[in-house]
Amino acid sequence: MSDPIWYYARGESEQGPISSAQIKALAATGALRRDDLVWKEGMENWLPASDVDELFPNGKKKAKDSPKEKEATASTKENGKPTPRPVSRPSLPPDLDMAQVLRSVGRGLVVLGVLIVLMSRGCDSLGVRKVARLEALAEIAESDFQRGWDREKSSLEDEQQSLRDRGNLNNVEQQRLNNLPDEIAKLDREKKEEQRNLRRSKWASYQIAAEDASSSNRTWAYWRQVGFLFGTMVLAVGLLFVTPTTEGPERWICLVMLTVILYSVYSSNSVWG
Repeated sequence: MSDPIWYYARGESEQGPISSAQIKALAATGALRRDDLVWKEGMENWLPASDVDELFPNGKKKAKDSPKEKEATASTKENGKPTPRPVSRPSLPPDLDMAQVLRSVGRGLVVLGVLIVLMSRGCDSLGVRKVARLEALAEIAESDFQRGWDREKSSLEDEQQSLRDRGNLNNVEQQRLNNLPDEIAKLDREKKEEQRNLRRSKWASYQIAAEDASSSNRTWAYWRQVGFLFGTMVLAVGLLFVTPTTEGPERWICLVMLTVILYSVYSSNSVWG
């Protein structure tokens, strides 16, 4: 008995002739869908592939064709082969590749998780740097003030020491030497007075700004930590979706990343502290 010749159609596109082995291979790989129409020599009309036991043994068997369905599958013969006409049945969605769907969703979650982790850690670092900057401004202001007064005092002390070392001073030089201790003492008093004023005004504003920034940073650190943990969870779920649907190097990379997250993030006391 010769191998029958098969034809199949999807929409307005008809394919064939092909052998029985070829059409069965198409059905096994999914290239031939259950709602595609098929016909072979000896069949009266085109039928949905799902109704042909040779192609889909587990497909539902029809008890009887209704008159409407018979009318829908009826066709005119052309060169001994009927012309396919679509079956009047609700349109079925195309077969979905769940592995591809999971892989796509997983990759999207991985990207989203990485972005959340980077943003939470980046904002945390910026908050710490802002506090450090304001504290440094206060320290620099006091250091600049101290250096300015120290230079002026050092100049008077150097002049005093120079006059003492010379000896045989004239009246003007001797008078200058006698006045220098009073000028140094006066300079110290002026320095202390200006220092008190600055601590109540300019330096105080620097210190208050640094303290406010530190308090705000500690408050937002909690929410940044929550965001970081949420991001790692999203990343872990994405890796769990991607890992079983990939092969080769990508699967191993996902496994390594998942291991690092589970061990270093969720086993680290610093994350929860």
